[in-house]
Amino acid sequence: MNTVEFLFVLLVCALAAFVGYQVQLSSKKPELSTRVIRDMVAEKELVEHSKEFQKKEIRKVSDNIYMGIGYALGNAIMVIAPDGLIIVDVTESSMAAKEILAEFRKITQKPIKAIIYTHHHTDHIGGVGGFIEDPSNLPDIWAHEQLPLEIRKFHTTAYGAKFKRSMRQFGVFVTKDKFQNAGIGIQLNYGKAKDSMGFILPNKLLEEMELDTNIAGLDVRLMKIPGETSDQIGLWVPSYKAFMCADDIYRAFPNIYTIRGAPARDPVAWYTSLQRMLDLKPEYLVPSHTQPIIGKENVQKVLEVYRDGIQFVHDQAIRFINKGYSPDDVVKHVIMPDKLRLHSHLREFYGTVPWSVKGVFQLYLGWFSGDPVDLFPLSNSDKASRIVALAGGVSEVLSAAIKAWNDNDIQWALELASYVLVVDDRNAEARKLKVDCLTLLGMRNINAIASNYYITSALETSGALHLEIDDKHRAEIIQALGARELFELVTTMYKYEECGGRSDVVVFEITDKKELYTIQLRNFVAIMRADIRPEQYDLRVSTTEQAVKTMMAERIVNVRLRDLKDFKLEGSEEKFRSFMACFESDWNK
Repeated sequence: MNTVEFLFVLLVCALAAFVGYQVQLSSKKPELSTRVIRDMVAEKELVEHSKEFQKKEIRKVSDNIYMGIGYALGNAIMVIAPDGLIIVDVTESSMAAKEILAEFRKITQKPIKAIIYTHHHTDHIGGVGGFIEDPSNLPDIWAHEQLPLEIRKFHTTAYGAKFKRSMRQFGVFVTKDKFQNAGIGIQLNYGKAKDSMGFILPNKLLEEMELDTNIAGLDVRLMKIPGETSDQIGLWVPSYKAFMCADDIYRAFPNIYTIRGAPARDPVAWYTSLQRMLDLKPEYLVPSHTQPIIGKENVQKVLEVYRDGIQFVHDQAIRFINKGYSPDDVVKHVIMPDKLRLHSHLREFYGTVPWSVKGVFQLYLGWFSGDPVDLFPLSNSDKASRIVALAGGVSEVLSAAIKAWNDNDIQWALELASYVLVVDDRNAEARKLKVDCLTLLGMRNINAIASNYYITSALETSGALHLEIDDKHRAEIIQALGARELFELVTTMYKYEECGGRSDVVVFEITDKKELYTIQLRNFVAIMRADIRPEQYDLRVSTTEQAVKTMMAERIVNVRLRDLKDFKLEGSEEKFRSFMACFESDWNK
């Protein structure tokens, strides 16, 4: 689909949402054949929230601290030290990072002595290339000791699903007339032709809970501050009375659980980290998203309410969990008091209380609600077909869905339309109704990521958007990973239904890294072992790490092995290709 066709489809979808449509259903209920017209008007408070970061600016926090905000989803922070600069976080985009650095260079020409990754999320590390002025003389790059492991887990565990859900959550493909913001930033930079995401491994790892050290002539304290992630660190500069607090606080309720997909975050660790910040009594609080907080009294008040808001949700969730309630029933009972709920830093622009409550439930009790009905429930498709049959067929369910729409019961209309589409995927009226429900729920929601997720899903449902990791982004991810991570990823792509009866053993010798990896097919799994040389094997590959990356980036079925530099195969090429065909060609297919 070319650009013109894509825009035309979006226009058709938008018009359908505004003008309504006529349907002819059952003669028994002709009054249900008319859809009411509903205006798709953006939630006003969410629109207003965009002012927090919609303008590109270099914000002066103090004489020695500046922040680049509005250039990307994440901020980049410059700390001016006596002998050079400390850069805290680098955004997700090399293009944005270069823009920010160009503005920083109007303030000072001091060399960049250190870069600090506050945690492993892409919007904090992906733009590092934009801050590297001399690739032959890299600055020190600091990170939590667990950051390399977290990066490996993020990109090798359910990455295809997380990619699609992230694109929905951050509204990357939502059209400008529908998109408001991403809750903690204006938008995730993704997919621009001249842009790139990259990563350089840290060479300085924080192993202690706190480390007092000197960077570029400035006494600082690096602190582990688990919250949004377990590998998060903050920077305390005592002489500046400033704390760089990463993602432990921003002007929005936090994601104790994120709908893009991740284990629930530990609220106790989170509010404990906030308490440690409070005890420092900073006068400047500089987050990696949204605007800084300036003034000792202001910082104390915000830290207190943020800390207490997280503890409230945790403690009250536990209170009602212990009464034996299911997750959805716990949600109904945990209602934030207005003093917390209406505070400017606890508005639900990013996380929500209901998602957080469910996250707490999952953190302590896992997936099982406690109701025996949920032990072996029907699949969604099975349930949908039975509900449609019970209601009297597709026409009856669609009639009920339209009635729900007309009654402004949009969630129920969405669920009923979805049931119809499970049974009859080609039902155009149900598809139109589902698109409208998703769009309306998105426009009405104060939560940015819920809004973006709804509207992106509407585009997907209409057929206007098909989410995939494009080849450019895929290649960037592969280049950022090492051979071990790539082989770990391969095992989760094993097509056991096609190759479950095989028992191949293939050895990969990575000559430039002096590493050895074996993949063995056995009992319907692909087993990867490192540094184990089997006595017997079927195939042996001697190659470089870059050749492995090239092979994966171009997908093995498209690669001429004889054209790969530094690639030697001991055994049959046909058998090697047959072995590689046992694995998915991509992790999001």
